[in-house]
Amino acid sequence: MVNAVCLPHTLAKQIIQRAGGNPFFIEEIVRSFFDQGAIVRREGGFEVTEKASAIPIPSTITDVLMARIDRLEEPTRHLMKVASVIGRSFFLRILSDVASEVEDIEGRLSYLTEIQLVQESRRMGEVEYLFKHALSQEAAYESILPPKRRELHLRVAHSIEKIFKERLPEFYGMLAYHYGRAESLDKTEEYLIKAGEEALRSAASDEALHYYKEALQLYLKKSGDDADPEKVVMLEKNIALALYNRGQHQEAIKYFDKALDYYWGKLPKNAVLVGVKVLWAFVHFLIAIYAPVLKFRKSPTQRLIEVVELSYKKLKALGTIDPKRFFVDYLYILQEVTQFDLRKFELGLEVYMGASAIFSFTGISFGFSKRLLDSARKMITNKDIKLLILYDLLETIHNYFVGNWKALHEYDSDLINGNLNIGEIYMASQSAYWHGLAKLYQGYLDRAQSMIDQLGRIAQVYVNDFSLMLQYELNANLLLEYRRLHDALSKVDQSIDFAQKAGFGIFLFDMYSCKALVHLLMEDIGKAEGALHRANEMRKAHAVPIELCSLYRSQVEYDLYRLKESIDGNGLGSLEYRKKAIKSCKMLLRVSGKAAQHRTESCWLTGVYYWLINKQKKALKWWHRAIQEGERLGGRLELSRAYFEVGKRLLEPKSEYEMLDGIKAEEYLERARSLFEEMGLQWDLDELSRVTRG
Repeated sequence: MVNAVCLPHTLAKQIIQRAGGNPFFIEEIVRSFFDQGAIVRREGGFEVTEKASAIPIPSTITDVLMARIDRLEEPTRHLMKVASVIGRSFFLRILSDVASEVEDIEGRLSYLTEIQLVQESRRMGEVEYLFKHALSQEAAYESILPPKRRELHLRVAHSIEKIFKERLPEFYGMLAYHYGRAESLDKTEEYLIKAGEEALRSAASDEALHYYKEALQLYLKKSGDDADPEKVVMLEKNIALALYNRGQHQEAIKYFDKALDYYWGKLPKNAVLVGVKVLWAFVHFLIAIYAPVLKFRKSPTQRLIEVVELSYKKLKALGTIDPKRFFVDYLYILQEVTQFDLRKFELGLEVYMGASAIFSFTGISFGFSKRLLDSARKMITNKDIKLLILYDLLETIHNYFVGNWKALHEYDSDLINGNLNIGEIYMASQSAYWHGLAKLYQGYLDRAQSMIDQLGRIAQVYVNDFSLMLQYELNANLLLEYRRLHDALSKVDQSIDFAQKAGFGIFLFDMYSCKALVHLLMEDIGKAEGALHRANEMRKAHAVPIELCSLYRSQVEYDLYRLKESIDGNGLGSLEYRKKAIKSCKMLLRVSGKAAQHRTESCWLTGVYYWLINKQKKALKWWHRAIQEGERLGGRLELSRAYFEVGKRLLEPKSEYEMLDGIKAEEYLERARSLFEEMGLQWDLDELSRVTRG
């Protein structure tokens, strides 16, 4: 621009040096030259006048902008300042009302538009103007003395209330801002709370969180020791809900606890008291299942319904953060809920049915889990999409864990979208994740990918951390099972980084287990050992079977690698590695009995152990079980690798057997090839080719 208007070389160089590479600074300097007549338009071009050499170059961009504003006529300058109080953008009707003493407002705005300080647009059915650069608004605003600013902010707030009284909810946030700047604390608090409520209703969780945190901080500052605990709890409860909707579960639990401590009293911390309370709650649960006539009698109060709703959301958050607390707290709440008639208490049925997850996740009793689902299903209508998606999710988890994979239903996109439309982001995300995980290990990798894509869309549209974490975790597992190892490693590292930042520690356990297996498959044993060490550090005594499956699978693969290494070294294998390998095999077999995800693999890896120590008959028994279980499950992914393992081992020179179950090595390899091709497992196909060539 400086060259385009043909400024003298010395002056142009001075402007460029002063600008320090800031094009906005240069642009505003040149505009100020136009304002002062140092540059004029003439005969279709530009001409620099003698005034140019006499104009000082301001030191900062703020100085440039203030100089431009100061050169305006006083009424126009005043109008600019009033507009700056309204904000970066401002409605014409608000400005006209607040600056009613200024004549010809529209003409002055037209002039400001012409000199490119503001620009005109339309929004919300209103004529709106926007400061072309935020710095212009800031410069005008900073030129107003603080008392005058407060007065103008108060006038702007009153104007909004008057002009937009029929649609005030759209302006709650703006009103909170202006009353806050006017230091009208009561009105600020009022509108912060209203803005938070409106944001929660419209699923704008980030905005709701901001408004409620501001309201709580303001109220505590204003009230001090006289703060009403009921009001504090109301604000903390809404902060918890906003965090929960945002998928920030770890932070949400802190606020849920504060609110629920007030409503229901603090839960005991002493281990003995906790044990007694859990036992008593479990007795109530058994009565509810086996003698329901003794329970479900009372009608719930509205207050209890609201508190149970809060508790249930806390439970769902706990399920992703702390499984032990989830189990204990769920029993407490279940004890309360089963006192009431579930038909008069929609959320009561949801809590009652949701208890199925306690028994399926922990593997304590699949019988209890199934009984709960069967009794609850009779009370669900086909119109209640919230209960339908919960039932579908819990049934999917139950069947997946118990190993009834052929009974798993297809993903219901209409049900998911219906729940998203009513703000049930958590349930929609969980449903997509578990259906995706099931499809992955059934070997339908394209359908698993579609669930990953769905989770990505949910995370993006609803700005939800939990949905994004589920997407990361499922995607990492998919890439691992595809054996796209470099991509898998990159995704695992992204997942670990995100889990640490977002407070999803429970996912770190699985991700480090996955990372160990990726490194093992890459034959980077040192890094595999390091990742396993991290995973074991994170393992807790109360980890549930599904969490332990990935760890023990990686541990078995590592121990078998070390065992084979020692056998290759001395022909026998050290006793130490034998003990470690069989111990990890047994642990994997045990947890896969409670979570079928790696049940087929646990059997064929145990077979590999016995094959390595030259107990081939035992190895064949375990491979028979692996194939039998894989075929029963319909778990094509691990079944295909079991076929490959058997075929490969039977072809080894040291093999004492030519067949397993009357089937030769070549046929097992052909079965493996067929499944590998169906699933697009190129890495496995390459491995198979190496075996058949050798």
